Amino acid sequence: MTDLKELSLVSGKAAWMAYLDIYCLDADGALFDAALLSAIAALSHLQIPSIAMNDDGKIVLVSDEDGQKRAQEPVNKEKRKLTLRSIPFSLTCILHKNYILADPTAEEESIMETHVTVVLDTSGQLISLYKPGGPVLAYTSAIQDCAALTRQRVKELNNFLDKANSAMEV
Repeated sequence: MTDLKELSLVSGKAAWMAYLDIYCLDADGALFDAALLSAIAALSHLQIPSIAMNDDGKIVLVSDEDGQKRAQEPVNKEKRKLTLRSIPFSLTCILHKNYILADPTAEEESIMETHVTVVLDTSGQLISLYKPGGPVLAYTSAIQDCAALTRQRVKELNNFLDKANSAMEV
């Protein structure tokens, strides 16, 4: 999703490490899809702060709040956003008899025979396909139909994410 070199501060010595915790307060189906979208939204707003290396070789945050001249040479001159190259989006589908139901609610999930979760990136590349056990066989045509539905959803979610990100730009 991102180039790991972008997280490097000093080659071979220091790099940023990001932690992302997702807490579900209420779930009404397709929890993985919602969690992945939340993670992407959070990472798309992640800003890497301006830092410098002090005389002891330690990394310190650079602040211009005091109006004082910077004593250290900045490693990265200004705050910057993390660049996301390939953004994954997912869609969970229920396979029930000859029907496919996309984005099921919790009630629909409780009566399902089996489900399939397809994860594609913005270019349409398959990232993941998850089909847990269950009594229903996932035929190739059903998987292809789920992937086609996911392609449509990727376009919708990518547009939604772009609009949300541009609305939050300052």
